[in-house]
Amino acid sequence: MIYIVYPILCLFHLFVASQWPDLFLLHLGSKVLPILVLIWDFSADARWQGRSGMWIGFGLVFSAIGDAILAFPPEYFVFGLGSFLLAQLSYAWGFSVGNPVQLIRLLPFLAFGGGFCYWLFPSVPETLRIPVAIYILAIVAMGWRAASRACEKFDLWLGIAGAVFFILSDSLIALGRFAEIRLPSHGAWIMGTYYLAQFLIYVSTEEES
Repeated sequence: MIYIVYPILCLFHLFVASQWPDLFLLHLGSKVLPILVLIWDFSADARWQGRSGMWIGFGLVFSAIGDAILAFPPEYFVFGLGSFLLAQLSYAWGFSVGNPVQLIRLLPFLAFGGGFCYWLFPSVPETLRIPVAIYILAIVAMGWRAASRACEKFDLWLGIAGAVFFILSDSLIALGRFAEIRLPSHGAWIMGTYYLAQFLIYVSTEEES
């Protein structure tokens, strides 16, 4: 059922965001609802009890909180960033439970994070540089740990894809907010890649949770 309900709810939010962007409560509710449904399905399957399930669950909860905060005016951005920082750390820890270190798999994520940080930082206000740098380190860690799991190859690649789409979504946010580089329908690209990332991570950890 989640394979049907979740995409419908994601598309509904994208529709709401494009047609009624000024209806705050509708926008907020439709934005958070897909992740709340994942949390509900996660709980219904008792996945909190698994060896890594608790941390994946925390990642979903902090993501939902971050979604809600980022729907508010820009002055709350740092609080949303903090919530998603906790989400990334939770996912990274969930991916790490019972899995090898695999330092070699850190390299591509570290190279991207370092390069993106170097390129972006001239556009980032000084007061936000440390929080943004810490967040970039967190998504690098999340991507690395997603790529280091000892699991079925299909689940491994689902998790890697989820991590990459999450990094892409966050990068688009940073480009729009700090570098003022925006794609056509920029918000739809951000939310589309984000929802896809969450679902891929969710599905990739079903057998482990």
